[in-house]
Amino acid sequence: MKKVKRSKLDIYNSLLRAMDSYGGSGRITHLSYASNTPLDRTKKYLQFLADKGLLRAQEGDDGVDYMMTPRGYEFLRAYSVVGALIEVERA
Repeated sequence: MKKVKRSKLDIYNSLLRAMDSYGGSGRITHLSYASNTPLDRTKKYLQFLADKGLLRAQEGDDGVDYMMTPRGYEFLRAYSVVGALIEVERA
């Protein structure tokens, strides 16, 4: 069975959903596993999302914690709406 390649938007959605499932914050390792994305790429994606204001990184004593911003939650809602519209179109 051939794997379907995910778009970057799909990956961003997976990361933000994983973060939401952890209560709006998470560590890079947890987010990488939950979104099924390699750790090196997860780091780049999280940096991109932080640069766009969808999350913020907070340095701690034992590493970096990533926290969703209101804009991140807005992305999840918008992605869900677009997904629902696409599903309606396919029916």
